[in-house]
Amino acid sequence: MIKPNTPKRVLVVGAGLGGMAAALRLACLGHRVEVWEKNGVPGGKLQERRAETEAGSFRWDLGPSLLTMPHVLDALFAAAGERRETWLTLERLPSACRYFWPDGTRIDEDAAFWARPDVARFLAHAEGIDALSGQAFLNFPPAEFWRAFSLRNLPHLRHLPKVATLRTLAREIEHHFPDDPKLRQLFGRFATYNGSDPARTPATFAIIPYIEARYGAWYVRGGMAAIARAVHRLAEARGVRFRFGTEARAWMPDGTVTDSEGTAARFDAVICNQDVLAAAQGWLRAAFSEREQAALLRPALSTSALVVTLGLRRRLPALGHHTILFSSDYAAEFAALFDRQTLPEEPTVYLASTCRTDPADAPEGGENIFLLINAPASRKPETPATIAESEAYAARVLAALPRRFPTLDLPDLWAEAVPGTRQIFAPGDFSRRDGTHRGALYGWASHSLRTAFLRPPIRRRGRNDLFFVGGTTHPGGGIPLVLLSANMVAERVAA
Repeated sequence: MIKPNTPKRVLVVGAGLGGMAAALRLACLGHRVEVWEKNGVPGGKLQERRAETEAGSFRWDLGPSLLTMPHVLDALFAAAGERRETWLTLERLPSACRYFWPDGTRIDEDAAFWARPDVARFLAHAEGIDALSGQAFLNFPPAEFWRAFSLRNLPHLRHLPKVATLRTLAREIEHHFPDDPKLRQLFGRFATYNGSDPARTPATFAIIPYIEARYGAWYVRGGMAAIARAVHRLAEARGVRFRFGTEARAWMPDGTVTDSEGTAARFDAVICNQDVLAAAQGWLRAAFSEREQAALLRPALSTSALVVTLGLRRRLPALGHHTILFSSDYAAEFAALFDRQTLPEEPTVYLASTCRTDPADAPEGGENIFLLINAPASRKPETPATIAESEAYAARVLAALPRRFPTLDLPDLWAEAVPGTRQIFAPGDFSRRDGTHRGALYGWASHSLRTAFLRPPIRRRGRNDLFFVGGTTHPGGGIPLVLLSANMVAERVAA
């Protein structure tokens, strides 16, 4: 793209990664961009926590904990004339995740795992999905998918039945691994990457493990929040103006936006980096009819999360950088989350211990544990009573882990945590911090072709001056998809 003759005045509401990436790209094209962020720091969900204790210093990532498709991040820095290596150091993890089952079975998601004949056959199946539709989905809004196809794509049409199917991801996985319930559970977990149930997610989402196998799992030296800090610094260096502690209160059809201090300003284009569902009920309600607002809230919501940070004085040898402790009944877990909308009685537990890759994240010999349990989107804000309930639930789940996984020699993590390190982050906290609807992490759950592939669009229908970027719009959640969303939005604002 070439620089415009007449620069546009662009407002980005929200300094999440998608909003900052769109702002950076537009600033590099010569547009005048400012970003309003209600919190005091950039990054959206890419946050971290630090604690100084009598045992030493601890640090935890509070959001995304791994990076795939690192070339997408590289492309953002290249668009600004920079080398990503100058700003961020990426380290490829030898194992993306270590999985445990109550009977003591352990599987490491490493090169040897991806090379297993049964797994390799499944990846070959998913590679066909990527060959046919991956570039269209990742680089164009749904109405423009046709732009990705040419005569060179004709040989890939043989993969069309893999895409045009009503089969669910769980059924597809069962087809490939009929005799291995553990592998079915392992690959079903990839539906939770966008907060969904594998038994309701379209089979085309088999592409997610393929992408992870192809591009690897990466960690950023200094923590994942370093991505947000680097993009923020670079955007400022390219002329983007940031206003922290500033909320958008109201948008008007003439492009005027009023901030939290009551000051109104008119912009040539506005980009919303907030959850589309929440924004449409709030400061952007003038852009949506009541019928449209109701329709946005009709589909099932993705999961939220109950997050716990813990610091230990000792290492737990069984854990990896990323560890999954699977529940014994996966179907019951998702029934609790989506049918009853309650916390599972026996949940799958995800743990990240970044000190294995970044020793400075915990005192020598210690452990920094980020623990996540899938939770339903919240029906009401946290109150002192519900906070106490969350703490009691977390304590009960952690106390049960040594019994559920006797071969791992786990302590009661809740009881053994160093004073000052234990902290809970619940669905209502995500709602307050990130402006998400009921704390849902990804907006809609991907439980149908519509909610998976026809998410709220990146441009408001009928307007050329109102856009959306981030995990609740196309193409979805996760660092690379959010960056691709920013790329699409920046191109269309500039056009």
